[in-house]
Amino acid sequence: MSGWPLRILLTTDLVGGVWSYTVTLANALAARGHAVLVAVIGEMEASRAGELLPEIRVVAKPLRLEWMPGGNADQAAGAEWLAALASDSGADLIHLSQHSYAAFPLGAPTLVVGHSDVLSWWSEVRGTPAPAEWETYAAGVRSGLEGANLVVTPSRYQSDLLARHYGRGADRVIPNGVGFPPPDERGNEPRDDSILTAGRAWDPAKDVETLDGALGILGVDAPPAVLLGDTVDPQGGEVSFRFLRAEGRRPSAEVRERMRRSALYVAASRYEPFGLAPLEAALEGCALLLSDIGSFRELWDGCAAFFPPGDARALAAEIRRLGGDPHRRHELAGAAGRRACERFSVERMTDEYLDLYRTLIPAHAPDMHPIPTR
Repeated sequence: MSGWPLRILLTTDLVGGVWSYTVTLANALAARGHAVLVAVIGEMEASRAGELLPEIRVVAKPLRLEWMPGGNADQAAGAEWLAALASDSGADLIHLSQHSYAAFPLGAPTLVVGHSDVLSWWSEVRGTPAPAEWETYAAGVRSGLEGANLVVTPSRYQSDLLARHYGRGADRVIPNGVGFPPPDERGNEPRDDSILTAGRAWDPAKDVETLDGALGILGVDAPPAVLLGDTVDPQGGEVSFRFLRAEGRRPSAEVRERMRRSALYVAASRYEPFGLAPLEAALEGCALLLSDIGSFRELWDGCAAFFPPGDARALAAEIRRLGGDPHRRHELAGAAGRRACERFSVERMTDEYLDLYRTLIPAHAPDMHPIPTR
């Protein structure tokens, strides 16, 4: 894309899909010649830093995220840190993956991406408003959305939820993108009859329990089913399952390799602002079986099988139906793969963010110097 190189301060965390999103976008921006500084909110894992290109500088500060207990108390210190990073690096803009920091003066234009939020989590997962203890959190998110120069969400569904709960939806919806596997690796390997699901199993929003319940209903007729994802929550609590084999979090390359071997990917989520794992599964040739929530219907209508969220019997029936119909599985896998390639590429996502970035900064930027590498 034409235009001058930008200096971008990109915040992230290591919980859930935000890190995967960050790696994908930061690497794509750096590959196009833009200088990217990634600021990690929380403890950084050395192995994760290796997923970024060498020219990308990574810094971290052990702060609590805005939704964590006591997270509000860390906001001012975090904002001061980000403002100093923006000043020292000469950032042209700050791309925030947390809402609340945009309420503070950070010294550069701010773009907030609403990946997910607690009030939406409560309304979609529990079906009730969030308890009063979340009012301070909600006020911080509301202030951040009001203070942001631009707000982005990965789906119209999540934009509508932000507008409902905080009074401001997205200025632009930019679906997430992932890298495509080479054409000769897309769905051509022999597949077994197994089911795969991935994600942080400790989060009730993922509702892995419904898949486990469906497997129990199927009994001896249940196909092998594997969970790849964290079973231990940030506070140290652990979840377990009776019928689903949990293998813990795995490197992204291993997850994608397992997707290439599985016939069916199941996502039983009750709340999913986008859902990177189903997209990756579609690119790897899996048929998709998804809970019928707003985001999944928005993104995959016509390309997936659906079941009512939380309905283990309906899920079991769909697993049985698709298990006995390999032609239908093949049709769904092909449709999902085509949808993924047409709408959810890294190139398309990067183009859209760059277009948006350039609306935040002066039309004639001064000469820019790369952010120092580590």
